[in-house]
Parts: sequence; C-alpha cells; structure tokens
Amino acid sequence: MKKALSIKQIFSHANKLMLALAIVPLFISILLYSRQIFLYKNTVTNIQKANEIAAKVDEEVLEDMWDVVTGQTALNSYIGNSIVDELRADIHHIQENTSTNGERSILEVALRIIDSLENYQTKIFENLTQENSYEKNKEIMIQVESVTQLLSDILQEFVRIEINLASQKNNELAHSLVILSLAELGIVIVILYFVQRNRKFLDEKIQQPLDNVIVMSHELSKGHLGYRLELPDTPELSSLTESLNKMADDLTQLLEENVLKQYHLAQSEVRVLQAQITPHFVYNSLDAIVSLIEQKHYDEAKEMTFALSDFFRISLSKGKDWITVDTEIRHIKDYLIILKIRYGEMLSFEINVPEQLKDYEILKMILQPLIENAVYHGTKFIRRTGYIQVNVTETENDLIFTVSDNGIGMLPERLQKVQEELEKGIDSDFSTGYGLYNVNKRLLLYYGREAGIQVESQYRHGTVITVTVPKRQEDPPNV
Repeated sequence: MKKALSIKQIFSHANKLMLALAIVPLFISILLYSRQIFLYKNTVTNIQKANEIAAKVDEEVLEDMWDVVTGQTALNSYIGNSIVDELRADIHHIQENTSTNGERSILEVALRIIDSLENYQTKIFENLTQENSYEKNKEIMIQVESVTQLLSDILQEFVRIEINLASQKNNELAHSLVILSLAELGIVIVILYFVQRNRKFLDEKIQQPLDNVIVMSHELSKGHLGYRLELPDTPELSSLTESLNKMADDLTQLLEENVLKQYHLAQSEVRVLQAQITPHFVYNSLDAIVSLIEQKHYDEAKEMTFALSDFFRISLSKGKDWITVDTEIRHIKDYLIILKIRYGEMLSFEINVPEQLKDYEILKMILQPLIENAVYHGTKFIRRTGYIQVNVTETENDLIFTVSDNGIGMLPERLQKVQEELEKGIDSDFSTGYGLYNVNKRLLLYYGREAGIQVESQYRHGTVITVTVPKRQEDPPNV
C-alpha cells in the first residue's frame, strides 16, 4: 500500500513541480531569444559593415587608382597597400557572419566584381611600364568606374537583403513570443492551482510583462515602430524587453537614415546642378557686360546685369526646393537674355506660358539644364540662327513643359542611348548628358513615377524635350 504523503512532502513535490515548470520553459526561452538576438546583432553588424565598404568603394577606389595612374602614388607603395585587397578582406569578414544562401550569393557576386577590379588594376600596372601609359590607363579607368558603381549597387542590394532578414527575425520572434506566452499561461494556471497566494505575485512579475511584450510585438508587426515598453523587474523579461526596445530603435534608425539619405541625395544633386553653371558662363557674361559698357551700349549692359543678378537669385531661392512656374520661367528667360546679348543675331527664343499656369508650384531648376543643352549641344553646331522655344501647357492633372530647338539634333543610335539611360531612372550614368539625367533623377526622387522626361530628336533638324510633372497648387513641405 502506497504511503500517504505528508503536507510537507506534498508542498515539497508541488514546489519541485512548479520549479521545474517555471525553470525549464524559462531556460528554453532564454536560449531561443539569445539565439535570435545574436542573429539579429550579426545582421545589424553586416548592415553597418556593408555600408562602410560601400562608402569606401564610392570614396576611395577611383581616387586611389587615379593617383597611381597619374603618378601621385608610387606603384610599389600602392601594391603593398592595395584598396582592392582591402575590399576583398572586408567582404570575407562579412561572409563569416552570414547564414543564408541569399547572403552568400550576393557576396560571391561582390567578390567576382572585386576580381574584375583586380584584373583592371593588373592591366594598369602593366601599362605603367609602357609608353603612352596614361591614355591606355585612362580608357581602363572608364571601365573601373562602371565596375565600381556596380560593386556599390551590389553592396546596397546586400544591405536590403540584411534588412529583410532583420524583419524576418522580428516576425519569428513575435511567433516565439506567442508560443512562450501560452506555455507561461499554463504554468501560471498550475502554480495558481497549487499555491493560491502566489497569484498576485505571478500576475505582476510574469504575466503582465509577457502580455506587454506580446502587445509590443503585435504593434511592431503592424509598423508602429514608436511603441516602447518600460523594463519590468524580472531580469529575464527585462532583458527581453530591452532587446525588443533596442531592436525597434535600430529598425527606426535604419529607416530614418534611409529616408534622410535619399533626401540628402536629392539635395546634393541640385547643389551639383547649380555648380554646373560654370565659371566660364560667369566670366563670359561679365566680360560681355564690360565690353558693352566700353562700347557705350549702356541699356544692353544694364539689361544683362539685371538678368545675371536675377538668374543667380532664383538659382539660390533662399534654399527652397519649390518655386512657382512664373519664377522658373523668369529664371530661364534671364538665362536666354544673357545668351541672346552674347550671341546677338545668332540666337533667338520664344516663351509661351498661359497666365492661369504661372502660380503652380514646381521643383526648381528643371528647365535651365535643358535650355543649356539645347544651346551648347544643339544650336551651337548649326550655321543658321539658333532658335529656342519653350511652351507650357496642361492636362487635367499635369503640367507639360516643352523645350524645342532647331539645332544639330541626334543620330538615331545616340537618341536610343539617351532614351535607354532615361529609362534607368535614378541609376542613370552621369558621365555624359549630366543636365538631362540629373533633372530626370531629381524628378523621380521628388515626384515619383508621376513625372517624366521624353526626348524626340531628328539629326540636322532639332530636338524636342517634354517634361511632365503633377500639378501642385501649394508649396509641398520639404522632407
């Protein structure tokens, strides 16, 4: 006959059971979340390292190789500290922290691109021992620049993969929390069955923090990345909550940095575009003003001075990204007046803008680069009088700007290449046709696919460029 257990033994067995029920799931949860946190930290580290490598690719590769090509860096010194070897070592270091085939595949592509860079580097070294090495290496550097851009794009693709993995780990963590919460709920029921007086303690110290973590995981899964929890007293749950808070902070920071990066990219593009107004344009304009004064053509000198002043005032626009159609038209009119005075009878222009369209807001400096292209790559190469026409029309939802010229135009193969580059959008190659591709990129960054550029051209007859942007009555807020 089985001996009856004493009250002390019953409580002892119950306590052991409760201890087992409490410790085993907790131990499993710690292992589970420690692994998840470790994988997440590896992912964040990979993102940071990939961004550092991308920065090195963008800022150092071309500069270092050009230094070798131009002789500013000694060949022996460069071979001992090659930027290509540094990039390969950095990629191998990231490979050690990868766990998926997608990560490994993209890094293998990056390594193959680095192999291509190394081959170009070897050709540069070989050319340096031959005559006319600079011209040969100059051609190689064009290929190096393309390969470098490709490597930078691959690294950004790797960053996107890592961010997706981080999001996936977050979802896995949320699912694990649901399972763990159910297990802990069962533990609470068993513990309440054996020890009623521990109900309040368990509710305050375990159940409520778990419920909060579940709510937080659901909020994060809905995209509410601003949701945060206060740290509970229980050390394990405090560590888990702290990790979730940090994970949400890291995701928020990464998203904000990506948005800020796109905005700064757009800002830098307009600053670079403003810089395209070369010193030669300023010098030639000032020389023309001086010449007009010397010839006592005071009215023309005054007109040109006012046009030049107004042109630069609108270019700056007190740092604003958006100006009215009327101001944008005044900007190109000032530019054309300056060129008209300089070229005399060799250039004429016409601008047609309906009054009802002048108050719409548009992105500034989208027409001046197109006018500049029309003059310097179009009408400048013909013997007849150059003619530039700018028309502004509208549809129900869009404004349409048309810049046409009677210049040299483009051959069919050149036109096709320009159209293909425009189709690439923000990935356009700026090595040629900078103004046109820059305007296209800025339109896409600010307006999205609602805006666009179309180019039509016929060799020896002229070119027509059409810019379409959505109507905006009010000044859109800057990012």
